[in-house]
Amino acid sequence: MPSFENFATGGNALAIDAVSGIAESAGVTQIYLWGAEQSGKSHLLTALHRQSLKRSLHSFYVSLNGTMMNSQLLESLDGYDLILLDDVDSVARDPAWERALFNLINFVRDRNGKIVFTASEAPKRHNWSMPDLVSRFTWGPVYRLVALEEHEVRGAMVASAAQRGMKLEVEAVDFLFKRYRRDVGSLLAAIEVLDTESLAAGRDRITVPFLKRCFVFD
Repeated sequence: MPSFENFATGGNALAIDAVSGIAESAGVTQIYLWGAEQSGKSHLLTALHRQSLKRSLHSFYVSLNGTMMNSQLLESLDGYDLILLDDVDSVARDPAWERALFNLINFVRDRNGKIVFTASEAPKRHNWSMPDLVSRFTWGPVYRLVALEEHEVRGAMVASAAQRGMKLEVEAVDFLFKRYRRDVGSLLAAIEVLDTESLAAGRDRITVPFLKRCFVFD
């Protein structure tokens, strides 16, 4: 399950600290995260949502990407301490959604609530119809999530395996990089699969032959 502990930090320490601490922060009420696909935006929002629920806060999370919900959804969030809107730019240039987001930011600010957005790009006027909405997106810190370098992804894989009691051999890491999906989310998800399979097989060393037993490669 996504958590702050199993997020591969890389060059994103400042953003992670801000997101993980927003609920307790007296000065920060809003954060805007942006980055490319698989940069970890949804992971961080899900981790924050889970953390908040464990602390008995009223937290609301939704991805707006492909949502079939009406923009009026945002008018019914007055009972939440923390509102997390993933893929917010997927509703850009929709007048109803833009107005609803504008009103929501004002509302959250007036009642000292907390809100976190994620998007694929930084807030830019040419991406949105309402200039005032863009300015409100920058009322709080704006952070870019940067992709991990290859050595950082490799380190995250080895560390994730070690946390589960597995030894991921160097040859196995090389094989996954050559034959499996290269994004960090998929690679760390593969470690979770290997955890289940290794427990069933009663082994802790992850070798290339064992990988071939667990996954179908082209």
